[in-house]
Amino acid sequence: MQFSEDLAVDDFLRSCKNPFTLKDFTRAMSRKGFSLSQREGEDYLAESPYVSWIEDGKFITRAAAFTGKYFSFTLTPEEFKNKMFVPGSRFMPFVDEMQNPASWTYVFEGQVVPHKVGEFRKETALDLHVLYGEEYEVQYIAADPAMAEYDLADTEFELPPTVKITGCDLSQFVEQGLRAGDRIVCRVLNWDKGEIEIFPQVRKREQAGAIVQIGDADSERAAWGEAFEKALIKIFEKEGPCATIEEQLAFAFYEDLETLCSFNCDSVENYLLHSKKIGLELFGVETRLWYKGQDVPAVGEWNKGDMEKDPGDLGNLKFKIPEYILDSYLRDFEYKKQKDLTLLLKTMFPENFALTPDEKRYVLLHIAGRHAIISRKYNYFADFPVGEIRGRALDLYAAVSSLVYDVEASAAAFDKFPQNELVVLSQLFAHINRILESIDSNPDAAVEDEGTLNLSLEGMECNFEDIEDALRSVIESEKRNNITIVKN
Repeated sequence: MQFSEDLAVDDFLRSCKNPFTLKDFTRAMSRKGFSLSQREGEDYLAESPYVSWIEDGKFITRAAAFTGKYFSFTLTPEEFKNKMFVPGSRFMPFVDEMQNPASWTYVFEGQVVPHKVGEFRKETALDLHVLYGEEYEVQYIAADPAMAEYDLADTEFELPPTVKITGCDLSQFVEQGLRAGDRIVCRVLNWDKGEIEIFPQVRKREQAGAIVQIGDADSERAAWGEAFEKALIKIFEKEGPCATIEEQLAFAFYEDLETLCSFNCDSVENYLLHSKKIGLELFGVETRLWYKGQDVPAVGEWNKGDMEKDPGDLGNLKFKIPEYILDSYLRDFEYKKQKDLTLLLKTMFPENFALTPDEKRYVLLHIAGRHAIISRKYNYFADFPVGEIRGRALDLYAAVSSLVYDVEASAAAFDKFPQNELVVLSQLFAHINRILESIDSNPDAAVEDEGTLNLSLEGMECNFEDIEDALRSVIESEKRNNITIVKN
């Protein structure tokens, strides 16, 4: 039932073409046969990567925002040499970043344009994927089907000097005069299915190859750069670094879709190449768009209210465990052939988290109920290939989540903690949750990617070791400062 409900929600949020309210959403689900409470509807919208809140209680999906909208980029010399273009990160945020670019369909004048695989220098490939940040660009390149025989784990995330990438075949357009430096304008036809219309723009040149003159389109692109910078700075002030670069860009384009998605638009990459104000900056272990040469702050006007602590609430903090985390612990319990479910309480909850007797009974009942369901279907031999890596991921989750809880439960204000370490902790918490969710939902894929997952976990373990002492020293210092000595 839950699976069907999730699919129905997913279908709505991937295809809805108009802004909608929470009530619109729950009504749409009701028509599909699923009754959602207001809280359940809010949770779905808050957790979905396909939807954003815009204003006055209204939401907009990526499909609604970007279907029919234009974006563009210029052809690089290596792309021209290969007679193809590589989408890379240049299609961000207009397409579904969870789809493999090799699966997208390109259309010109109603006809499908074939795919093509080309060889590119590693440096060029990385440049074409730069908006994914250093932390992800290599993985996106390696995920291309043309790189199927290359195992990143064997080289510790190092790409070979030359890589193969799948893109759109431009042979027919090169024959008609398309050259390096010419612009490819694109328009999203179907966001859900990944259908993109292309409009190759051949510029007029003299016989020697020089461009004849600067036209109105060039002037429009110059104005585009000013509008884009204005929108981006507004997002910095209003939303801060956001969850990802993709989210930063989506919010920026929402600010002025009409101007920023006109036919004669410029590209994000070209703007960043020439901008003296904004660039790609490190943010913990990730990358964000931010003011050039400045540290990306963890705390600002956009989240100051969320970061303030009420001393009266510190003793009442709750510790939430998602269902897939609980299921992972229970499968690990079976994998290790343990017998006492009560021991899971010590494993799952932070050392400093205290359950009341009633809470303990409720949690144990819930654990026993889930265990009864999982144990009936559990097969040790089928689970064996993924058991070790899931256990390693759970060990890291326990350490990270415990530190997250201790930071939140500390009387120290968030701005007392070292900001970079605080950012890294939040990113590690998000990353380890994603890994465990992926292992829980698709264990076979986890086995296939075991080498890559182990490398990722090793890096995360090192990052955690680097930040733990600095954060715990603040917690301990605050404890000492709050000790009251009573004299008789």
